[in-house]
Amino acid sequence: MKYYFLFMFITLGFFGLTAQDNSVDKTVISVEDFQGKADNFVGKTIYVSGTVDHVCKHGGKKVVIVSDDGEASLKIMAGDKISKFDKSIEGEVIHVLGTVKELRVDEAYLLNWEEEVKGHHKAEDPEYKEDMAKIADLRKKIKESDKGYLSFFSMDGIEYEVVK
Repeated sequence: MKYYFLFMFITLGFFGLTAQDNSVDKTVISVEDFQGKADNFVGKTIYVSGTVDHVCKHGGKKVVIVSDDGEASLKIMAGDKISKFDKSIEGEVIHVLGTVKELRVDEAYLLNWEEEVKGHHKAEDPEYKEDMAKIADLRKKIKESDKGYLSFFSMDGIEYEVVK
């Protein structure tokens, strides 16, 4: 009798695993196409393809992939299932499965950043001047935008493969 229950448990477990909803779209989107539709992908898990332009030298926890013409790019962070990106993939085309994230930069974000800069640097420090110039540039871009904020997209990587 106990073997019967063990068999049933294993069988139900197998069917449960194979019946899972694999709602991840297997279509691979180019970085260029992603940039044009990024708003639609926030919070979704998708595949993106591009050429690895940069692998972070400090632990390999980040890569930047670019389009063929180098105009479109996407930062991908190593998620829980990727221990690190190997430096050898620089220059290679990869397919990455990941969850899309959006960072919205608005006036409140810039005020916080500005306070942080003022708290950590003196006005004559080169870092102070550099950061304040970046903040001013972002404020200008926000004023020019229709949305009142800027969006910066990235992905938390789940898995990747080098395309041969």
